[in-house]
Amino acid sequence: MAIIVDKEAKRRDIALSCRDLLQENGIGNLTIAQIAQTAGVGKGTIYEYFDNKEDIVFEIITTFLREDLSRLQQLVTLPLSTREKLFRFCTTLFENEKGQKHLELFKEFLAISLTHKDASMLRFSQQTRVAFHAILEQILDEGITRGELEERFRGAAGSLIIFSTGLMVDSRLEGFDIQHELNAFLDLLFPTPTQGTPS
Repeated sequence: MAIIVDKEAKRRDIALSCRDLLQENGIGNLTIAQIAQTAGVGKGTIYEYFDNKEDIVFEIITTFLREDLSRLQQLVTLPLSTREKLFRFCTTLFENEKGQKHLELFKEFLAISLTHKDASMLRFSQQTRVAFHAILEQILDEGITRGELEERFRGAAGSLIIFSTGLMVDSRLEGFDIQHELNAFLDLLFPTPTQGTPS
């Protein structure tokens, strides 16, 4: 009797077995031979499931982003101020060593997706943006309902995503203080009494 292989599960297993290797070496120093050895399969098997190294990175990034999205969705239900929720949303990929590793791989994914017009990567980027957008909309709507934000910030989720992406890109710059930049931005949304109310 023939053994039936779940190709999607096998593809995911191969990719995830390489996540530590990828985080240690980065995509530029990763070889198909290393991937095959780490996954415990032959090089030919790798090409049965993936077109190239970038395809493997994409699979790993997909898994990481799903994990991060799950954490962000839980953030909506926490008993925190709207400002604190937005701060945590924007700093998820900076808050610990695991987040930093995800961030480095996500930057590589961005570079790949900008140079490769791969339809599945573009589709995944769009789906991820929609999911992030929905979470931010929930946080903003709750903040408006609770009187922590002005009504004019309803529908500002897209702008916050662009700001968060900018934080991620600029985080590679020497001396860039993420918390300072984020707090300065949030001060525009949540002015203290001494700053006055935005017009």
